[in-house]
Amino acid sequence: VVYYKSVQFDNFKCAKKHQTFSEMPDSLTERKAVKRANKSGTRFIVHNTRQLTRVYPAGSRTDSSNYNPLDMWNVGCQIVALNFQTPGTEMDLYLGRFRDNGACGYVLKPDFLRDRNAQFNPKSIKDGKWRTTKKLHLMIIAAQQLPKENNSNNIIDPFVSVEVYGVARDCDRKQTNVINNNGFNPMWNEHFIFEIDVPTLAIVRFLVEDHDARTRNDFVGQYTIPLTSLKLGYRHIHLLNKNGDKLPSATLFVHSMLLDP
Repeated sequence: VVYYKSVQFDNFKCAKKHQTFSEMPDSLTERKAVKRANKSGTRFIVHNTRQLTRVYPAGSRTDSSNYNPLDMWNVGCQIVALNFQTPGTEMDLYLGRFRDNGACGYVLKPDFLRDRNAQFNPKSIKDGKWRTTKKLHLMIIAAQQLPKENNSNNIIDPFVSVEVYGVARDCDRKQTNVINNNGFNPMWNEHFIFEIDVPTLAIVRFLVEDHDARTRNDFVGQYTIPLTSLKLGYRHIHLLNKNGDKLPSATLFVHSMLLDP
């Protein structure tokens, strides 16, 4: 059964005039999609209120690396394909996005990305119904039972990074101090504040790493979740490994508040 007919995509004007909702333009490589998003973000959003857009990684990614899916979601693209075989920040964001709806594989776009008279542009945030500025207060208190790298006998030196992804102006990253030789119950009690203009598009990533002064820091665990799904107050965050599976007993203890500025 064919539900959508694949047709050639020339430009937004031609698509609006000649293509029906049941016709899906040929899949776009990430480069073409990013170029259109940067050049005509609002027109791309309006286009995606009528038709589906599929984006896939560039063929030059011979190492199966990935691009940032948020750049495509922020202009309303519905089918954003990644190389699932490659773990990393991009796949964490991808899987984290769909925790918003019980990991069912479908998340309803915000209303300003479904408006056929859209004025929203993720590259140039102006006042509108999408701009509901909030301040996210996060206290990174402690962690419990962090795993050792490859089950080695080395004691880790953990630190926590909190990363916010969304529209360009909302992206930010803050980091705790390093706790030496304590992966069992390190304590930080460090407070961070993030100002977020478009909270409905924001995703928060908690990343725990093992500090190494001579080589690249080692990954310990992470958890990624949409800001709108973040439960406030005192919470234990159960960390995941690189493949998105739960790490037994490894948690972060945090306190969070979402306040008006």
